[in-house]
Amino acid sequence: MPIIGSPHESSSTRTVSIHQSTMQGLRRTNSVLGLDIGAGAVKMVELSRGAIRSCALSLRSHAEDSSHDSDADAIRDALRRTAPRARRAVVGLDDADVIVHRFSLPKDLPLAETEGQARLQAGQAAPFPLGEAAFDYVAETAGRQTQGFRMAIARSAAVDAVCRAVGLAGLSVAAVDVTTFAVQGAIAAVAGREAPLAVLDGGYRQLRLTVQSGGESVFQHSQPFGCAQLAGRLSSAYGLSDCDTHKALAECALPGGGAARIRESFLKDLARHAARAMQLHLTARPNIAPPERMLLWGGAALLHGACTALREELDLPVEAIGTPAFGPGDGASEFSPALFGAYALALNDHA
Repeated sequence: MPIIGSPHESSSTRTVSIHQSTMQGLRRTNSVLGLDIGAGAVKMVELSRGAIRSCALSLRSHAEDSSHDSDADAIRDALRRTAPRARRAVVGLDDADVIVHRFSLPKDLPLAETEGQARLQAGQAAPFPLGEAAFDYVAETAGRQTQGFRMAIARSAAVDAVCRAVGLAGLSVAAVDVTTFAVQGAIAAVAGREAPLAVLDGGYRQLRLTVQSGGESVFQHSQPFGCAQLAGRLSSAYGLSDCDTHKALAECALPGGGAARIRESFLKDLARHAARAMQLHLTARPNIAPPERMLLWGGAALLHGACTALREELDLPVEAIGTPAFGPGDGASEFSPALFGAYALALNDHA
């Protein structure tokens, strides 16, 4: 049920994998690719027997071009540079393409009735016809007489788009997941499930704060702020092309002169936005203990001084996320914060 088929399937109602215990009906192979298709770059991680075999961060030549052909070109570039064995990919949907809906049903309902009720819930929650929707759901916390569920709903067109890009690059789609959900599961496995934890995704266009407690998300907030602002400031100040700016950011090779001041100004803005999001959490969830630390991932985590700026603004321990699957000598550990979404997607296939 959670498998999204080939890019050439019809766009009838299908399901989007949003949890780690899926992959029903698909024979598992030893290697799989995680593909995190972002606005500024495509991140790819090949996971084989629980360890990373290859990885790549493929920058877009033009960040504003997010067409299927652009996605496919970036994926092909990553494939050329890493030559992975795997030809199957778990690809992630962005939060902006997904509607999250929670609902409860009586315990011990027969499977067929549960699926029927879930379909009704999807029809009520989706702001578009159910025939245009792809959805999936997973059990969450249970009460004495009820079972809670979390559902992800996306337009079939959005699912078709990512499947088409992956297919144009010569890969097959094993499953379509939600990148944020995959990251939450991976962090819970790495960092533990008990203590409240803040997770900040510093992406290219969006800054997303998620607060996890007990291994589950209890608060989420997104705002339109990201590394695109820094890229724009550098491009304006130094006349750099999109490609040169993104390369400088990814490799932490910022030009001299006033570049350090531009970067520091951006990081102060980043920290202030994060502080406001944290305050929204404290206001919205007063009965939940505040986070004891913050983990940072995404492109912003590659910037020198990012964790320090957040730590000083939030008065909270902050560290860039890392993954134990990166070996000390594989040359990829310095980029692991940006690759963590792709790693989490691939990890779902091995859960």
